[in-house]
Amino acid sequence: MLLRRTLSAPFVADPLERAGLTVNDIDKFSPEMQNPDITKPAGAGDVPMANYKMIAALAVKKGWLEKADLANFTEEKGLVGFAPTQGHIPSVYLFVGFAKEDIEAGKMNRAMIIGKGSLFLGRMTNLFDGVSFIIQKNTGKGTGAVSEEEVRSMIAKSMKDFCSFHFGKSGIRKEG
Repeated sequence: MLLRRTLSAPFVADPLERAGLTVNDIDKFSPEMQNPDITKPAGAGDVPMANYKMIAALAVKKGWLEKADLANFTEEKGLVGFAPTQGHIPSVYLFVGFAKEDIEAGKMNRAMIIGKGSLFLGRMTNLFDGVSFIIQKNTGKGTGAVSEEEVRSMIAKSMKDFCSFHFGKSGIRKEG
């Protein structure tokens, strides 16, 4: 499935804005990377290309990209689909190893991996699943070592925040 307009912001724009970045700061995007030689005959079209166009349109809407640059966006920031799978999330991770190698070789600084879950299940449950994250070059600038206890505390806080958001303080799942 395509990275629909309604899902572009939560998986692309929102994370970039939280990190103080725009699409111009990402060298390559890896949305669903299904092979168009498989998806076109099946009637789904060129899924990666459609996703790149959606990301570019979002970037124009946000003022990150000029409308005249839409055509160049997919060529500069995109990849040709190569995944033989129809899995939404599994098909995005195939680029992670290549991104790591390109970052280590100095060919790029950042890649954004975008995996959206099933629109069908999302419509049935009104819960949309997916994940996006940025892989970037280690700048070597750190704040020092983090203790095991600090890591445990960060994980516990994240889990608590997640549960509070999804289940509220009562522990009963929120609807809609």
